[in-house]
Amino acid sequence: MATTCWLLLALLLSSCSAAALEENVGLGGVTPEAVVESFLEDFNAALADPALNEAATRQMWANRLASYFAPSERSDQRLAMRDMLDGFASANTRPARGSRAEVTITYDRTRVLRANDQTALVEVVNAIITVRWRDSEGNVLLERNGALLRLIGREEHGLPVLRVDGRWYLTEAG
Repeated sequence: MATTCWLLLALLLSSCSAAALEENVGLGGVTPEAVVESFLEDFNAALADPALNEAATRQMWANRLASYFAPSERSDQRLAMRDMLDGFASANTRPARGSRAEVTITYDRTRVLRANDQTALVEVVNAIITVRWRDSEGNVLLERNGALLRLIGREEHGLPVLRVDGRWYLTEAG
């Protein structure tokens, strides 16, 4: 299960209940830091959604999470998000340990490492991804954590963002 979660999260970043977003609508952010923080907040909310076992809920979250990416990448990201959420929900029906698994990302703050008018690299300071396996009473059976960017294979110390029409979006470029 742990390997599956790490691989799914790597797919997610390498490549809350709200109405489904149209493909051409993007959340983005007013600053490079804002888009990263909002994405991570929604990502955590998606994985904690008790209705994530329902296909319509996973699709809603896939749409929302993909909307944080640049418009030219959104279609591919929507598929990647859906695959990641499908895999997480499926694995969570029969976790490696206990009754369910939780995945959360925590961090201290974000800051821009470098930026120009169109691109930026945002550091997620002390970003940790934690997987907890719980029993049916909610007790933690096992917990594993690691540095987020190292686990997702980012060689640089931040997440790339791109400015499109005055708003900032996550991007695979960079």
